[in-house]
Amino acid sequence: MVKTIFVTGYKSFELNIFKDDAPEVSYLKTFISHKLEQLIEEGLEWVLIQGQLGIELWTAETVLELKSTYPELKLGVITPFYGHIDRWNEQNQAKYHAIAQQADYVDSVFHTPYEGPHQFKQTDQFMLDHTDLTLLIYDEEQEASPKFFKQMLVDFMEKTNYTCDIVTFDELTEFINDLQWSQEQSFE
Repeated sequence: MVKTIFVTGYKSFELNIFKDDAPEVSYLKTFISHKLEQLIEEGLEWVLIQGQLGIELWTAETVLELKSTYPELKLGVITPFYGHIDRWNEQNQAKYHAIAQQADYVDSVFHTPYEGPHQFKQTDQFMLDHTDLTLLIYDEEQEASPKFFKQMLVDFMEKTNYTCDIVTFDELTEFINDLQWSQEQSFE
């Protein structure tokens, strides 16, 4: 049974999305909601993110929206280190703070400022060690920052009975096409 899930994937700029009101964001959030609702039916209790821009913060917003229907669902934000948003612009910092204020749990793996890339790697390992499943939105066709985590995830799965759901662009496109088709049908 999946009680705790880690959701991660592309950062917004890696998807060429620079505004939260872009239609792609709405589709991604609907997709994430669909995935989470399936898991909630099976007993999902916690959704964890590391607080990265893009897939992770959109997931957090989705979880906060789902709480109105599923009040038992909890959001955990576990950042790699203190001040991980210090270099973000004001708008992104405000977005992060709004999410963190509504989260059920917020902490950092390292209670220090940035020291080096090992903090990201150890935080990724922490997520694998403390969740039952990872939902990774990543496609080999468009390499970006999640490729390092994906390799760690594959290695971890080979050594343990850990599971993951790696979502490719094909799966996302199919979901969006189905969604658009059903929306068009409802207007006829």
